[in-house]
Amino acid sequence: MIFFETEADPTEWFLMPHHWTDLNQSEIDEWSATCAEIIYRRHKKWWRSPNRDALARSFRLLVQSHPHPSIPANQVFLYGGDPRRVPQPFYALVVQPESGDRDWELRSVVQATEKGSTRSPDVMNFDSARIGRGLRCLRYFGDEEGLGVSLNYGWWSEEHQLYVSVRTVTDDVGWLATNLDVFDDFARTIWLNPDPA
Repeated sequence: MIFFETEADPTEWFLMPHHWTDLNQSEIDEWSATCAEIIYRRHKKWWRSPNRDALARSFRLLVQSHPHPSIPANQVFLYGGDPRRVPQPFYALVVQPESGDRDWELRSVVQATEKGSTRSPDVMNFDSARIGRGLRCLRYFGDEEGLGVSLNYGWWSEEHQLYVSVRTVTDDVGWLATNLDVFDDFARTIWLNPDPA
């Protein structure tokens, strides 16, 4: 199994337990409380009404609602940079090559070929010095609850001979646009570790 590693700030980006059903509830509670304390300490100078219990509850609910049924993932990172929001999940996964058409498959990995977009996906080159040649795709879609956007990063790893994807979904299009540079920076810190110690 290949693990995703990051050099991103661990007080903003939290690795979420992936198989929560295998964890004891007290371990989930302890992990949630630890994450809440980290966010509280990071932001207490400007945050007017810190509530550690509410933060811990947000982390706990995210663990218990994962994995999202339509988003397979090898690992999940949570962006906790704004304590006023529920932490934002970023799903990291590897995809095996199938057809040999690298350009088409990479576009598929970043969801640029998905049906149901409300407009043409915004696709750009997004290479990683740590992983390889890649793309970033913003795909806008509509459902009964309104407009949503998925942010998808994808790369071809020549070293491991597979595709790598990091993605998130939100209905807060403005918030995502405001934080796009933060998410781009995070994506550039990702690297693959096939043999973690």
